[in-house]
Amino acid sequence: MRNSHQTGALAIRFHNHAARLLSLLALFAMDAGADIRELVPESVLLQIAAEVSGEEAKRNLDALTLEHRMRASRQFDAATAHVTGKLEQYGLDEARILRYPADGQTMFGTQKSRPAWNASFAELWEIKHVEGRPARVRRLADWNSMPLSLAQDSLGGEAQGLLIDIGTGTSPDEYPGREVKGKLVLTSSQPEDIVDLAVGRYGAAGIVSYAANQRSAWWKEDERLVRWGHIGSFPVTRSFAFMISLGEARKLQRRLAAGEEILLHARVEAAHSSGEYAFAEAAIAGRDSRLKEDEILLTCHLDHPRPGANDNASGCVAILEVARSLMSLVDEGILPRPSRTIRFLWPAEIEGSMMYLVRHPDTARIKANIHMDMVGGGPDTKAVFRISGGPMSVPSFISDLGFEVGRFVNAETEAFASGAEVDFPLDAPEGGKEPLLALMEGIDMGSDHDVFREGTWKIPGLYLHDWPDRYIHTNFDTAAMIDPTKLRRAAFIGAVNAWFLANMSESDVSPVLSLLRRNFLRRSGDLLERLESLGDTDAAAVARIHFDVERLKIQSIAEFAAVPQAELAAALVFVRELETLLGVPGVPEVAGDSLVYERNPEVKGPMTAFGYSYIADKYGSDRYAALTLPAYRGTHGSGGEYAYETLNLVDGQRTVIDIRNWLTAELGPIPVAYVGEYLAALESVGVIRRQP
Repeated sequence: MRNSHQTGALAIRFHNHAARLLSLLALFAMDAGADIRELVPESVLLQIAAEVSGEEAKRNLDALTLEHRMRASRQFDAATAHVTGKLEQYGLDEARILRYPADGQTMFGTQKSRPAWNASFAELWEIKHVEGRPARVRRLADWNSMPLSLAQDSLGGEAQGLLIDIGTGTSPDEYPGREVKGKLVLTSSQPEDIVDLAVGRYGAAGIVSYAANQRSAWWKEDERLVRWGHIGSFPVTRSFAFMISLGEARKLQRRLAAGEEILLHARVEAAHSSGEYAFAEAAIAGRDSRLKEDEILLTCHLDHPRPGANDNASGCVAILEVARSLMSLVDEGILPRPSRTIRFLWPAEIEGSMMYLVRHPDTARIKANIHMDMVGGGPDTKAVFRISGGPMSVPSFISDLGFEVGRFVNAETEAFASGAEVDFPLDAPEGGKEPLLALMEGIDMGSDHDVFREGTWKIPGLYLHDWPDRYIHTNFDTAAMIDPTKLRRAAFIGAVNAWFLANMSESDVSPVLSLLRRNFLRRSGDLLERLESLGDTDAAAVARIHFDVERLKIQSIAEFAAVPQAELAAALVFVRELETLLGVPGVPEVAGDSLVYERNPEVKGPMTAFGYSYIADKYGSDRYAALTLPAYRGTHGSGGEYAYETLNLVDGQRTVIDIRNWLTAELGPIPVAYVGEYLAALESVGVIRRQP
């Protein structure tokens, strides 16, 4: 493989065709001003925009943030009851609660059901002896006032002991010379990363963690933040952990460094038990006798600690507002019932979506998934709104549709913020007036959409989300940080995409093909720039895959509407002519791994779910940690994305080298040996099998 800074001869040849590509772009300039109104009538857009309310969504968010929404817990059930109550009030069809076992044993594909976890009391006090008797001096953590201060999956216990700072505490090298036994340990690590070592091996009485928030430009900047902590749903060592702020930890460290003894008393009442996951579900039933069995599924995830406003009460109330708005428009006779069914689901993150798909009677009915996770962050969160079209392994026109709606909202809201009169300002009376400025992107992992796009189901769709957010997973992720305008815009984008897909018919094929054609030209321009950084072999492979993906996008339309043969042929000719224009050669023969694998249909789902890793369990955590690919970082992606897409690309036809080339096209060059090693690990645990 060439170094990335070298320019291959093939890349130069492609670049020499840039002028001809630019001439094609100029011919297509007449479409530059096209927008979503070519696909959705402006009258429909106006009705949806008028109905969607940021304030209604915000009132629902206020209610959800009062609950500490841990999976299969009493407060999660209370949040579910709020959602189902609203669904019934809004007149949704089939409003109900789906129940699944939370027993720590039942497997849902590659996700092991986690036991229910409930806490009723937890306090951490500093103690001083006054006249020979212990007296409480200062409360450092309290479940009732801030449930986030108790790490999730902590188990009941009581301890009194001195505090000792163990640094990260993740290596045995940090413990010699420190007497940890019977003490409470102060650590910068997540509790689950040290519990077996600090408590299990060295006998600590409990953990006090000040783990920093998720890394961003604001990482560790705000000393007030208390971060969501975890012990582990399937503990080897039973213990508890309290979470404190970085500022509090630094005060304690200064006192310890000065030689002061700090005595703490901890008491926790919490336990695992066998229980139930309870997920709200509802629908707007389709009207077409032939198409109503098809479904457009909108999802979020209802779980997360209190307050959990942007993550993810915002996504939950945004899809609830989509449900209310579209149902209201249908009930008022302003819009007809959609041809296909539009369904809504409020599960626990990732694990709930796994349960739903594994137990769903016919996942082929789900034609698209629109997922919202963090869609309401106001200016103080520093949030950047994003629309992800999904991984390259699941190519679909739906990503182009979502981007078109996003660009439309960007243009309208930016003009509005600049002082222009527009028809779609989409601002809320209690919200801001800033432009949306949504970014359009491809693969972006980390929520339930990963499950739907996974190779078992390959359900295409959109992922709407904020990143970064400086308050994610902290006590400052509050309702006060949420912008009703942002909620309204997210709901509008979700509603328009859902409405179009639920009603898409043959009459929509031509404008969708036109949309694909425009975006294909733009993407081909981006391709030319990228090829300059690749060696000959990679340049040829990446170019070939680029055109294959465009063909698959065209073919994906057939999932929603019959494509007239003449229009299909013309669209494919357009791709072929541009391919010829750029002089894309065949991919040279490369020595390497030509093995072909297929999925084992009995193993359903991604390798890493929530609170449980299938591959680490089956392959062994130490052996898994030694694999190169999951930790690899490419020019456009992380190890988790490489691992996810590697399995997704297994189809019984692609060789190991083919898969490596697709990964290179999407995420950046990677040695074929890393891919082969990871696939061999998957084969050894029965996830995939070798073709003869």
